[in-house]
Amino acid sequence: MYSIAHILAYFLDGTGHWPEYIDWFMASAKANSTIDFFIFTDDHSLEKWEDTPNIHLVYMTYAECVERIHKKVGYVNMKKTRKLCDIKPVYGKVFSEWIEGYDFWAFGDCDLILGDLRKVYTDEFLDKYDWFQVLGNLEIIRNTDEVKDYYLLERPDWSQNKDFTWASIVDNVRETGFDEWIGVPMIVRENGKRIFWTRENFANIYQEHKGYTKMIDNTVQENTLFQYWLWENGAIYHVDKLTGRKKERLYIHFSNRKMKAIPYTGQDRIYITANSEIKDTLKWKDTYCGRDFFVAYGKKIKEYIRWHLAHPKGKDKSEA
Repeated sequence: MYSIAHILAYFLDGTGHWPEYIDWFMASAKANSTIDFFIFTDDHSLEKWEDTPNIHLVYMTYAECVERIHKKVGYVNMKKTRKLCDIKPVYGKVFSEWIEGYDFWAFGDCDLILGDLRKVYTDEFLDKYDWFQVLGNLEIIRNTDEVKDYYLLERPDWSQNKDFTWASIVDNVRETGFDEWIGVPMIVRENGKRIFWTRENFANIYQEHKGYTKMIDNTVQENTLFQYWLWENGAIYHVDKLTGRKKERLYIHFSNRKMKAIPYTGQDRIYITANSEIKDTLKWKDTYCGRDFFVAYGKKIKEYIRWHLAHPKGKDKSEA
């Protein structure tokens, strides 16, 4: 089995805080027992997880982390901790000492609950690509010097994002999204490298400021009027309450959504409700998505119509 080291760098730096459900992220990491999680942080509130065999807490200050970044990859404007999102694709170089000897390394967020990652990332599947996924919630990279330097690749002249490169983001104090989508993953794709390009095997939950109050999935658009998510024995499922239909997902991402969470006491099953709660038990009212379901379904129809109007003869070969 190929070895995988997952890197998370998260610094409170005196003013920040973990998500309310951080213990559930940790529990889901623990359940992925064949993957090692290296968490770089300045906060000791997760000490109860220190004895978990596959979780490794590495303590350093944010200033020490920035010093390491500058030493390993050169100057980056790291005035704000949020800038860490931009530089996730270089974690393999920044924290190289910890991932030495692993076949793959990964970066991601902690505002999510993981499913059973090995059900997707089998050895046969990992053989096919060098870079996996396109959103910064979770990306997996082959642990070689060549692939670690993919973030430095030049964009081709025909690229629609030719000016969006590593050189363009290092002086920018703001987060630019360089870690995902049209950032490094698109650079990898434009250069013809082996990337598994998908946004359709996980649940990505809309934030309230996008017009939704319920938990609506905007990734695969499998929303139902009565729905919930189930984390059970280390796997995560989307469940249609009316039909009982379950579909396994890679993970569920809350996009910094505020959640009400029960404490972790060793449970192997929890319910994640449409009302943004993590619970031991489930009621019908917890699953009702109301008007948000119809809004999301309406958007899906509009997108379908818009695409077909723009592509009257179907998908172009260049889009295949």
